[in-house]
Amino acid sequence: MKKQGFIVALVLLVYCFVIPGAVSFAAEKQPVDNARIIAECTAVIADNPYDTLAYYKRGRAYFAQKQYDLALKDYNRVIAAAYLDRGYLYEKMGDADKAIEHYGLSIINDPTFEVAYDHRGFMYNKIGRYDLALIDCNKAIEINPKFPAGYLNKGTAYEKQHLYKEAIETYRNMLENVPLEDVSHRNTAIKRIKALGGTV
Repeated sequence: MKKQGFIVALVLLVYCFVIPGAVSFAAEKQPVDNARIIAECTAVIADNPYDTLAYYKRGRAYFAQKQYDLALKDYNRVIAAAYLDRGYLYEKMGDADKAIEHYGLSIINDPTFEVAYDHRGFMYNKIGRYDLALIDCNKAIEINPKFPAGYLNKGTAYEKQHLYKEAIETYRNMLENVPLEDVSHRNTAIKRIKALGGTV
């Protein structure tokens, strides 16, 4: 597992550093406004915190400005996103163990990536490890209280254990925290509360 993770990380780093550098040498040297790139990418990330390309571009700009800690943080998010995608691929292929492994590698690279915790929690629900699902879903919610999937998967973990009171409370907490414009997820929570005999 460690060897495979190392290979993936190495390939990504080669892509991040070598290939873009080779392309820039081939083109005419143009001055790069790294401060502008950082500002633009930060605005994109504020609007969509899951835009991997924006993290990559901002990481390169930080690197060019010798802000290595910030560059590393952004590159780690890019690597975490790649592991997340691989985990999702294994999930779709029906390999739960590999999916869980890769969601874990995503978390190792970026422990603040709530989506990776949520996806791993979903998989734990799928294989009947509801205790672990609750841990991951709670972490996803702790990182981002507005993240709806964390609540839905947490509620599912309670429902699977016939802990309906806890499930209803989880769905109600979601309605208190998730933005009103997220109609689809909010409607799902309302349906679950009513199906379990609760009131909204």
